[in-house]
Amino acid sequence: MTRTFLFLQGPLSFFFYRMGRRLKELGYGVYRVQLCGGDIAFWPSGDTLLWRGENWQWPSWISAVLTQKSVTDLVLLGDWRPLHQEAVLLARARAVRIWVFEEGYLRPGFVTLEEGGVNARTSLPRDPAGIRLRAEEVGSLPSCTPSKAPNPMKGRVLDTAWHHVGNFFLWPLFVHYHTHRPYCIGRELVGLLPRYFSRHMRRRESIAIFRDLMHKNAPYYFMPLQLDSDSQIRIHSPFTGVLDAISYVIVNFSVNAPKNSYLLIKNHPLDNGLIKYRRYIHSIATAAGCLERVRFVESVKNSSIIDNCQALVLCNSTLGLTALTRGRAVFCLGASIYAMPGLAVSAEEMPLDAFWRNPRPPEPDLVNDFVTVLCHDALVPGNFYSRDGIEEAIAASLTRMGVA
Repeated sequence: MTRTFLFLQGPLSFFFYRMGRRLKELGYGVYRVQLCGGDIAFWPSGDTLLWRGENWQWPSWISAVLTQKSVTDLVLLGDWRPLHQEAVLLARARAVRIWVFEEGYLRPGFVTLEEGGVNARTSLPRDPAGIRLRAEEVGSLPSCTPSKAPNPMKGRVLDTAWHHVGNFFLWPLFVHYHTHRPYCIGRELVGLLPRYFSRHMRRRESIAIFRDLMHKNAPYYFMPLQLDSDSQIRIHSPFTGVLDAISYVIVNFSVNAPKNSYLLIKNHPLDNGLIKYRRYIHSIATAAGCLERVRFVESVKNSSIIDNCQALVLCNSTLGLTALTRGRAVFCLGASIYAMPGLAVSAEEMPLDAFWRNPRPPEPDLVNDFVTVLCHDALVPGNFYSRDGIEEAIAASLTRMGVA
């Protein structure tokens, strides 16, 4: 049977466009739904369908597209975006195969590609026995290795700017479009520009803070922050945003952690600066009576922090998996693919109150089995942004999809 691929929104790059062209060259049907001007900027030609309606009209429209184009495969980045969620539900009801991309569960060098769903909607085994069984099944198969392709931040910034240029000039075509992000780009620039010009100063301050903590030779716990707009926070955690998670962890740390220990909180490198985390952390730590034991940094290397910390406390950041591979104990506050006995600790296994004084390290054999399963079932080498990384990821993705 001839397969027909329908692409929805993807990374802010030409990744989906190049994948679509490759599928077309192989003789498959390819269509792309354009939701905004930024989509057109990254998919300038080919069989495209413009969606210009209001959100309440979307289900009937995308349902008709799935039927009229005889779609067999739906391809998208993130299954949590509002329009994506309805498309996934309708596609699943028609037995359409659903291919979901995300940034890599394990980074750098990988992107995530799963059939059916990602993160909390993954089809990966959710218990140690299932992980071990699946690892045994795929253990004799060739394992993928991380890509060596460069992935410079400068390229990502330029691609993001190109997306917003497309949105600006083609806005009259998509007057009803609303981004899935909490803020429009104009609002985000209010925070991003000051952060850009203060980056060197913030880096120097962060290094000084971390060095001082190292000189104290005191135990510390590490809390890496995620983006407040991240679906992992807003959908797959018990918190309404990052501030809720910060307040919960700081107050719990103040009451239950050893009194000689510190809590080191690090900002996300792509934070837009609209939330004043430093001020909030100072306020809540003061109110909780532990200000002298809480530190906030922005630019220290994650590997240096992880290798010297007692344990990590986080929602569901990809850094949790990185820490597990380095043998560090992790407490996961939200839903995560690695929150299970033998890997990261969750509230079902142990309350955070007790974790501070008794952090359980991961089981090395289970960590190895988990990474083996990820590499075979959920990860492909490459990236979304550099030319070499895109080509590598496309080749591996088409193999995963059974078309190459």
